Amino acid sequence: MKRSFAAVACLGLLVAGTALSTTGNYSLVGSALAKNGNGGGEGGGKGNGGEGHGNAKADHADDKSKTKEADLSDNNLDKNTLGPLNAAHASARARERASPNSSVGKIAAYERSREAALAIKDPTLREQALAAAEAKLSIDFHRTLTTAQIDEVNDLLDARR
Repeated sequence: MKRSFAAVACLGLLVAGTALSTTGNYSLVGSALAKNGNGGGEGGGKGNGGEGHGNAKADHADDKSKTKEADLSDNNLDKNTLGPLNAAHASARARERASPNSSVGKIAAYERSREAALAIKDPTLREQALAAAEAKLSIDFHRTLTTAQIDEVNDLLDARR
């Protein structure tokens, strides 16, 4: 008798738990017996996000990146022909605190090399040191610098002391 009562009680709890699980969100059985709800949106996105037609024309860079000799003449020197060398406009404080790999930091390194070269008494050694500083400036900025461009940078640095 005790066994049948226990079996009926267990069966009753199971049925009650199943019935209650469909009405609430707190049952372990409810999620196991739940029907797939299709997510409401039925997944109709169709995945067409990358179907651009790609009709843009590529521009030819033949004349875009080459420096024209006319632009480097003395009368055409301006902020556009100096490019990253415009970092010479930075204040002495900015040059002092600049990251060594930044344009301002490279200008600051050139300025220190130039000042050290100008402090050399022997004219031959001074010219060699100045030429080395200018060559390093060209290498650092990955460009061939004209004498006019170097003079412009020097003038900017002298004005910013």
